[in-house]
Amino acid sequence: MDVLRLPYGPWKPLLSGKYEGYDVSLYQNPDRDLFSVLVDADEDGNPKGLVVLMYKGFLVEGPVNDIMRGIKTRTVAITKKAGDDIYQFLLLEGGPKYIGLEREELVETLNKLGNALYKDATLLRNVAKAMGITVTALRDVPKNVAALLLAEPLVLPNFIGSPSMPSAVEFARVLPLGTGRDGGVVKEAAVEFARSAILGEHVASRKRFFSIILENVLLSGIPAVVVTPKPERYEKMNEPGSHEVQKYGITPVGFPRRIWKLGENYFIDLNFVDHGALAETLGISTAQKAFLAISEALKAKKGEIEGIKDIIATKSPEKFHNLRARRVVEEAHAERGNAFGRNNVSTLLVTGDVGNATVIEVKEDLWTPTGLQSLLNGLLEFISKRGKSRKIRLMLFFEDADRILPRVKSPVTEALVRTITELKDYGIGFVLESGDEAGIHKVIFDLVETTVRTVNDEEVGVRLLTKRPFRIKLRPLASNISV
Repeated sequence: MDVLRLPYGPWKPLLSGKYEGYDVSLYQNPDRDLFSVLVDADEDGNPKGLVVLMYKGFLVEGPVNDIMRGIKTRTVAITKKAGDDIYQFLLLEGGPKYIGLEREELVETLNKLGNALYKDATLLRNVAKAMGITVTALRDVPKNVAALLLAEPLVLPNFIGSPSMPSAVEFARVLPLGTGRDGGVVKEAAVEFARSAILGEHVASRKRFFSIILENVLLSGIPAVVVTPKPERYEKMNEPGSHEVQKYGITPVGFPRRIWKLGENYFIDLNFVDHGALAETLGISTAQKAFLAISEALKAKKGEIEGIKDIIATKSPEKFHNLRARRVVEEAHAERGNAFGRNNVSTLLVTGDVGNATVIEVKEDLWTPTGLQSLLNGLLEFISKRGKSRKIRLMLFFEDADRILPRVKSPVTEALVRTITELKDYGIGFVLESGDEAGIHKVIFDLVETTVRTVNDEEVGVRLLTKRPFRIKLRPLASNISV
């Protein structure tokens, strides 16, 4: 491979080959910055676009977590042990950017990414200096230490992008879950848990195994959506976890994650909301003429609705039911106007380095589940245009599933369950976590193929669809998720 004479180069090739079916190349410049290119091809194998990422790395001596909290830019932390020494690397990420095949577009993209990373690096140094933490650019680190960043095979996917719709990616990677009775490491492909339930009275092992599957999904390069009433558990997910995980062949690593709350990052999207769920949320019967007026407005303006005030009925305003509909809409706007808006579902499917995790807060109310239903229904319409798929495109993780998908007769719950059921045909898997299956909606639980039950606070029993049951002692977490 030739050296690339591009902005912030020259770029020397480090590796080139196939990753999860894609052609990928990784390059490094004299400053030890990294730049990766993934080729997106059509069904006939013809290149149609490139996914570009750039990284600027630092060695950190001190609490890397404090620096990550002190800067807003996207970062990835990796911890590596060599002999008796532990090294902490912090990577500033530029991208991912999806571009065409023209050289001019690649030149422009690298210029923009490099310029942005230069500014971010200056900010990082200033934040570190204010905290009394030493950071050293990789270019100034001894060669044998800098080489540790690329020495671990499971770290390499951090530097490789993926198309925003990774339809060709599947859970081929086999990753560790823990140890068996003989003390050997037990590994399984994440695809085995594409329709699974984690159950049992031992909360510690139940939550930990839930987090292990989440990590393994992300390490497989697949994006994940975590639906939880406690998003604070994932605040430090982008920080490295226990060094003990290295015994299982995994480097401690922080995963890219973002936390969404209703009215801030996701909304009740009236272009995709189930009408029955909306009626229940607004406290009005679907049989009332007032709601029929609202429903008609939803249908007439689908695709154009920004907020709830956009559906105020204006037809025959003198009629009582239209006046009632106006009052319902105005009351909802006054009470929770910020809860309504448009969702950008394509961002859920983006995977830049390892898989991205989107953590969605859903409370025990009507508003947040309705927002989730409209978000997932929008995703269903978006992804259905790609056709049905047996390959996994995204995984949904439902923590405390008995609270989010309860076994109750509720239009909101029924609509949410219907949407998830339809999504499974388009490559969307799910993991349910709960103390007992009796509280989970029967329709969704009947789709489960893999069942995991806790044995004690450290062990679980796994029953896969195609294999004999086995028992494992759980591995530590690679990231800093709170259990």
